[in-house]
Amino acid sequence: METWPRPRVVVSACLGFAAVRYSGELIPDRVVAALKGFVDFLPVCPEVEIGLGVPRPTVRLVRGGKGCAW
Repeated sequence: METWPRPRVVVSACLGFAAVRYSGELIPDRVVAALKGFVDFLPVCPEVEIGLGVPRPTVRLVRGGKGCAW
């Protein structure tokens, strides 16, 4: 019988792995829980990776004025 390597999936760390959400919460996710026996997860939190703390203030996106590129 042929064996297949387990897929490696990058997932947000707050989805069942670590309490790194801005509010310090961990979010249970049914899809992630269902896949745990079939894939290897690589949990990542981009906000924590760039040095933001937990908990942290929410990020506000504000539309710029006329000179704004977006």
